[in-house]
Amino acid sequence: MKNIINYYYNLMPKEIYKKKEDYYFFINSVRYIFVKYKGEIDSLFETYNRHIEILNNNMYVHPIVLNVENKPYTKINNDIFVLMQTFYYGEKITLDNLKPFSILPSKKKQNSWANLWSQKNDYLEYQIKELEIKYPLLKKSFSYFLYLGETAISLINTYQKEEVPYVYAHKRISKNSTTFDLYNPFNIIEDSRVRDPAEYFKQNFFKGDNIENELYRYLRENNLSKYEYIMFLSRMLYPTYYFDIYEKVITQKIDENKINDIINKIDNYEIILKKIYSYYRSFMNIDHIEWLEY
Repeated sequence: MKNIINYYYNLMPKEIYKKKEDYYFFINSVRYIFVKYKGEIDSLFETYNRHIEILNNNMYVHPIVLNVENKPYTKINNDIFVLMQTFYYGEKITLDNLKPFSILPSKKKQNSWANLWSQKNDYLEYQIKELEIKYPLLKKSFSYFLYLGETAISLINTYQKEEVPYVYAHKRISKNSTTFDLYNPFNIIEDSRVRDPAEYFKQNFFKGDNIENELYRYLRENNLSKYEYIMFLSRMLYPTYYFDIYEKVITQKIDENKINDIINKIDNYEIILKKIYSYYRSFMNIDHIEWLEY
């Protein structure tokens, strides 16, 4: 691997360390990571161009290093690798870390969360019928979380769709996300500014944090439009936390019992949802959702 790095990037690392399918090394106190890329080449170039736009707006993302052929990737045998410099990579992220992304406007037009969620729900509902014998815990809990998802879709479809600011956001903010994930250009997408905070609050709740004070501060201080408030609640309702574990279970990456980490906290999470709903009703008209009433 040293010879490959030297040949394609004119860099001479003393030591190279492997972590799963990726490699990293240090040169002059700068950390480089050589990551295996599994997507399409067209998407890779889209990511590269997006990360240049962000850097040109004086906001940090991990810079992608071009190779000697002036390409953002290097092909080794049948695998594609990308080299990035990573100045931030180990710290746990905070809500404040997300703020710069929420104010940097993107050029992308709005997608429909409701359509994407409906497609996913339909697929998972079909899939669980095939797997319910093998995964009894998933079978027992699935209907409840599917209902949460359907409620999220219904809520967002009830209101007339408005154009809202689209910013640079993230595919997923998980409970274990670090600044490496935050600034990873391959984790960055263009979406509503409420996407990242909603995922942040959900993930932190299910890892055991008390999110209420920070949640209310976010809702008070960010001057959201009515439609953005609805989008935020819809995103809080949609159980990405459950579906992420579901997918890891059926791909046999984790044991099915891990789903109990979610199930055991869901009653308290319902209380959070009801408090958000009640807070909304204190200052704006929102359609009646019976099960969210105290």
